[in-house]
Amino acid sequence: MKDEASPKAKRRAEDKSLPASGRLRRVAIVGLPNTGKSQLFNDITGDYTLVSNYPLTTLEIYRKRISIHGQKYEIIDTPGMHSLYIHSEEEITVREFLFNEPIDVLIQCIDANRLKQSLLFTLDLLELDIPLIISLNAVDETEQQGIKISTRKLSEILGVNVIEHIAQINKGTEEVKAAVAKAATTNRKPGYGPDLERKIGEIEALLPKDTPFRRKTAFLLLDGDPLIQEWLKDTRGDGFYRELAEKLRPIKKESLGRPSRELAKRRTDQINRIVAEATDKTFRKPTPFAQTFARLCRHPIFGVPILAGVVLATYFLVVEVAGLIEALLSAVLVDPLVRLISSNVAPGFWNDLLIGPYGLLTLGLFNAFVTVLPILSVFFLMMGFLEDTGYLPNLMVLTRKVLSKIGLSGNSIMSLILGFGCKTMATLTTKGIASRKERLIAVFLIAFAIPCSAQLAIDMAVLGRVGFKAFLIAYGTLIVVEFAAGLILNKTMKDDGQSFFLQELPPIRLPNLRGIMKKTAYRIYWFLKEAVPIFLIAAAALFIVDKIGLLDLLKRALRPIVVTWLGQPLDIVEVLILSLARHEAAAGLLLGMVDRGALTYIQTITAVVITTMFVPCFANIVAMCRQLGIKTGLIITAAINISSFILAGFLNWTLVFLRIGVG
Repeated sequence: MKDEASPKAKRRAEDKSLPASGRLRRVAIVGLPNTGKSQLFNDITGDYTLVSNYPLTTLEIYRKRISIHGQKYEIIDTPGMHSLYIHSEEEITVREFLFNEPIDVLIQCIDANRLKQSLLFTLDLLELDIPLIISLNAVDETEQQGIKISTRKLSEILGVNVIEHIAQINKGTEEVKAAVAKAATTNRKPGYGPDLERKIGEIEALLPKDTPFRRKTAFLLLDGDPLIQEWLKDTRGDGFYRELAEKLRPIKKESLGRPSRELAKRRTDQINRIVAEATDKTFRKPTPFAQTFARLCRHPIFGVPILAGVVLATYFLVVEVAGLIEALLSAVLVDPLVRLISSNVAPGFWNDLLIGPYGLLTLGLFNAFVTVLPILSVFFLMMGFLEDTGYLPNLMVLTRKVLSKIGLSGNSIMSLILGFGCKTMATLTTKGIASRKERLIAVFLIAFAIPCSAQLAIDMAVLGRVGFKAFLIAYGTLIVVEFAAGLILNKTMKDDGQSFFLQELPPIRLPNLRGIMKKTAYRIYWFLKEAVPIFLIAAAALFIVDKIGLLDLLKRALRPIVVTWLGQPLDIVEVLILSLARHEAAAGLLLGMVDRGALTYIQTITAVVITTMFVPCFANIVAMCRQLGIKTGLIITAAINISSFILAGFLNWTLVFLRIGVG
């Protein structure tokens, strides 16, 4: 067997051969999903990545370079994983990162509520011979349940530094930084008994000396991890793996029973001993209100009125509170500026360019800052509250039975719910869905009739101008067409297995106001950074196509569809054009049309429905193509656009026939 170092292994060796002071040291933050990794990353680096009280928040690996005590470090935030035995695509991404890049220090985030599950991963990390630090979170919550965890005892047993970290009061951050600078490997390693240790040693001897983490790789081969086999094929070639597989077969057959079962038993026994020594259960408090409320949120009877209450509260905040802010900004800022420009710039080209119907100020900046921003600010606050309480995973359980009828389960349901935040990020979370059929259904439904947070907020404001009944009709229609599309896809597509349903439910927590405000501020910053240039470009583009007469030609060409079929005024064409650039810009223009009385009751409802379904944003189209392939992604985009016109037309004529809003 040829023992030749791979390019990645050579790079690891070369990097580690440099003196510590002369190279960048890498610190990887790892842990189970939703254990505070991103929060610790933010605290250490001073940067900001999204933090929420539910899994799938971190989808990619994030890096930030900082200096600690004069030494340069690269701090790396990773998606959640449960162990080095892989269960999802997110986990294989993290394992390949750990195996292929030189890591100097590992920080494992552990939620004290899930100590046993986390320690399973800790045993894996101890075998990598990388200096390990444990950041222990939510200790106060376990104490409320009558369980006290001794960080000192846990540190002694594992032979690593265990530090309590409380983000709200910034406790433990400096201690973690100090521990990083002094981190060293431990000699405490899990053992599996003479028979299994002998087999691990035999497999280890079969692997080339430059194989990263030979003992752990041997362990995973004995444990039957199929993806470690694929990794060896990719890095060493098919010939090497076939030869290795032949030698593995007799080693595995020697075991009484399945080696993986015996390995799991030995690991479980070790974890139980660690937990027994490091925890004290001498007192217990009554079940807290949070646990009772969480059960009610996912209860099939009580969960529905709680969801209705959340929707009503959000609707009130967006329509009433954001409406007051918008009116105040218009009176104080927009109206005086428009009067000032009107009095100083003569009617004509420059006046139209600045404050005309497609002006850079009116349709561009004022639309972004005065019309859209107040609505999004209020909505982002509410969204941050729901995220940090942990309500969303409980909502997933509440909707599971209904959504299972359209072929969704497990992560696909969570992805669908996350679509109400950001459709692009929700689409990216579907990569962990094993079934292609289920992944395709989820991707289609996320893009089809689900509004992202920005669109939902402005739709609420638009419909709020004509009454709550209009909101119920519009979103009732979107729910019906979404469910119908799911049923059709589920019935017509060939089954290829369903994803295993496993959802970790975070505890319901009282959110930290400072954390919500910080998250909202960053979301507003990201919106302004991305959207304002697009708002200005879209306004300039509409101004140009209007001046050269192309807009009128387009309106005349689309008149049969827009006026006759959709029942809309021709000006809705401008809204549809803006939807191609940014849905928030289109919704802001739609809001202005409602305020001017340019839309009737029925037209407002139909306009909201078609703009919600019409043209997924460009980023979401790219995400669909990444998950399903370019051809499938583009077919879905075309199908959604055609369906949006057909369904919106049927809605228009149905409302006209029923005389909704008349009399």
